[in-house]
Amino acid sequence: MWKTSLFIISLLSILFLSFTNDEKIPTQEGENRLDWSEYIPLDWSDFQAIPPGMSRRNIAAITSSVIQYRYYCEDGKINYNVKSVFLKDESWVRETARTDDYLRHEQLHFDITEVYARKLKRFLGQRKYYCDDVKEFEQQITKMLSDWREMQARYDKETHYSLNYQSQQHWIDYINDLLTKYENHK
Repeated sequence: MWKTSLFIISLLSILFLSFTNDEKIPTQEGENRLDWSEYIPLDWSDFQAIPPGMSRRNIAAITSSVIQYRYYCEDGKINYNVKSVFLKDESWVRETARTDDYLRHEQLHFDITEVYARKLKRFLGQRKYYCDDVKEFEQQITKMLSDWREMQARYDKETHYSLNYQSQQHWIDYINDLLTKYENHK
């Protein structure tokens, strides 16, 4: 029996406001979910949710991605699976924001999610967890998810939501380096 936990973070690429929503939701698989791939980058057609009304008018786009993990006990040991997933039906973009620059910014939010999925896989793989270690196992995951949320917020702040071109380019290079560094943990 799999125990499934799915954390969601809504990352807003906006001009002056950042909002993060973190909640547990049941695992959902299917056509509205997109696993991270180095070969298939995000496209604006992947952003399928309808932008909210005037209350969030200054928000250009939202990338909703998750680090999904599942685990179960077998033969006294914890077995697990970790992956990064883009939520099409929770991600949206305003028509006026459908630019290459915004798309690169949104892609990097998803790339950061993949970096932290790989970091989590590496970290968990450094030792064996036994069924009696579930509490510690979940604490390690919670810590990594907290670090992931912090990096997402720092990315938006430092790039001024993609408007600071020099900082945006620095982040692209930095995250690409991290993806390479953790390549063995896809």
